[in-house]
This record gives sequence, C-alpha cells and structure tokens, in this order.
Amino acid sequence: MTAFCHTLHILRPAKAPGFAYAWLEIVSHRVFIGRLLSITPQQKGWGMYAQLLIDLFKFLAPFLRNAELSKPVSMLYKGTLRVLLVLLHDFPEFLCDYHYGFCDVIPPNCIQMRNLILSAFPRNMRLPDPFTPNLKVDMLPEISHAPRVLTHFAAMIQPPTLKKDLDSYLKTRGPVTFLSELRSVVQVHVSSINLHVRNYFAVSIIILFFFY
Repeated sequence: MTAFCHTLHILRPAKAPGFAYAWLEIVSHRVFIGRLLSITPQQKGWGMYAQLLIDLFKFLAPFLRNAELSKPVSMLYKGTLRVLLVLLHDFPEFLCDYHYGFCDVIPPNCIQMRNLILSAFPRNMRLPDPFTPNLKVDMLPEISHAPRVLTHFAAMIQPPTLKKDLDSYLKTRGPVTFLSELRSVVQVHVSSINLHVRNYFAVSIIILFFFY
C-alpha cells in the first residue's frame, strides 16, 4: 500500500492534471479507502491517505480561492465533497485527527468543504443537545480534553528560525519586543490594494503551536 500511495502522490493532480479524474476515482474507491483506513493495522495508512487528500485540496485551492469553477473543476470539486461525506460517515475519527492539516490548505472562503471536515466527531462521543436549557459549553467535562492533532504543524512554521524564536519566548518570556515584532511576521503585502493583511494560515499555525 505504501508503494501505491507513493505512486499516487507522484501522479497527483498538480503534476498530472489529465489524470485527475482517474486519480480521484482510485483514491475514492471503497476498497482503497477501506484498506488504508480500516484494514491496515495501527492506523499506519492514515497519514498516507491524508497526504493524498491534501494533494487534492492543494490542486483545487487556486480555483476555489478565486471562485473560478469551470465545468471540469466543478465536477472534481463535487467528487471531492462526496469523498468527504463518505469519510464523515464511515471514518469521522480520521477527519478529526487530520482536520488541521486539511483546513490549512483549504481556502477560508470554502465554507461548505471546511464545515464537512470540522463537523466530524468520534463515534464514541455523544454531543450535548444545543437546546438544553442553561447549557454551558465551558462546563462540559469533554472541554478539558485537547483534540488529537496528527498533523505535524510545527514543521509548517515558516521561516524555520521563527520556530526557534517561539520556543525561546515560551521558555523565557523574552525578549519583551517579541510579540510586537511577531505582528510583522504574520502579515503579507497585497500589491493590488497596497495594504498589509494578516496571513491567515501563519496566524492559525502559531496559535496552535502556543497551545500545544
């Protein structure tokens, strides 16, 4: 299975767009999904399948970000949503464990796709009734358990020296100017409007790094 996943990663849509439909058909096949996410022991296939989905999301991201969905791209997008629905129904724990890595490469304006991933919860968990009178979410015992995140988010922090600076600040709480300087790190210049805006992905990674 490792050889199959490695080959599919090499033939990902970004590298072989003409093979994208056949690629998605293979990746979404029930036998392939079942073998990687269910039959393979100790969840060894989870990381490989997560990488294939990230390959798919990265290919769709530029089209989704600009809302430019031609008919071929629209069909690929609908196929992707169907795969996520299957995973949400049969393997919600997989979406829970890799939710950060998936949402990190999905544009923020893709609310439907992101909600499919973020609505997953473990099958052994019972969600509280939102219509319960005087419900206080912060008082629920489950709120004290941090979600499992299998994505190596620390490796995503760029530039690499920033991670060292963050580690140093968390240990020593210094230098005092670090937080004010961090503001410029998480900003990107948008030439079309000549403004500096916050880098959404950089902010989310740093926040997750601080709390883990």
